[in-house]
Amino acid sequence: MGRDWRAPGETWVRTPHTNGWERSKLRPIQFIGCTSISEAFHRLDLTRGVSDVRRFGYIAKVVEILVQEKVQNLSGNARKSLVGILTAIVLRSSEEDVHTSTARDLVQQFGQALEGHVCGSPQLASRHQHTANSLLDVISDRQPKTVLSADENSTTFLDLPREILSLVLRRLPDDRSLLETAKAHEALQNIIDRESHLWQSLCEFHFTPSQIDHRKTPEKTWRKTFFELKKYFGIREVYADLIHICCHCKALFWKTFGHPCLRPGSPSVRVTPQQFVDMLIYL
Repeated sequence: MGRDWRAPGETWVRTPHTNGWERSKLRPIQFIGCTSISEAFHRLDLTRGVSDVRRFGYIAKVVEILVQEKVQNLSGNARKSLVGILTAIVLRSSEEDVHTSTARDLVQQFGQALEGHVCGSPQLASRHQHTANSLLDVISDRQPKTVLSADENSTTFLDLPREILSLVLRRLPDDRSLLETAKAHEALQNIIDRESHLWQSLCEFHFTPSQIDHRKTPEKTWRKTFFELKKYFGIREVYADLIHICCHCKALFWKTFGHPCLRPGSPSVRVTPQQFVDMLIYL
């Protein structure tokens, strides 16, 4: 008979036409409770979540994965929802003067992905391309605030003591944030280039002592050590808020807000942006 049909972890059902047994084909959408990507975006409120500083990093990473790898696999409706999130990111970037480079990169990558073969009508793809160009114009027209444009009597970030600046920079979560900050002003560039303890802190945050000992040598700088460790082991994904999946009811929810589970206090598991995107592709 082969494998026992009562084996744990599998569900078998009787087939009426043969009176035999076959493995149940469970659809992965059942645990998410949605039937489409656009519905998942709507239920998790990703568009409005862009304005939440805690959720922005997670949503931006989800969008980055989608525009880099999955645009050609998305339906026209799903792309429309993605355009809505991109629009929200661009508007927040232009209004609050934050995450400008992130918004620009996401829109550019989305526009480039549309140039290839995509699902849906050519007219819809053309409209999405036009929207991407318009969003790019919005970002390009926005002039970022600089130290020179500040009021003479106001206190800027660079007026803080160097020790305070270093402490703030040590709070940045990854190398990308450090390098983007270095582009803002030459004073920050000098701090990031010359103070090795910033890169040492990154190494100690993202990697274990044994991993660091494996790659660090006296003649190797902490900056070079970090990028070698990143290449071999990858870095931790850190988000102020992220999506969880309940182990009882299988609902997806933002950890900060929780969800009305039938069993209060049920444990949940974190869902990384890549895992979330993989779930969406099955919808």
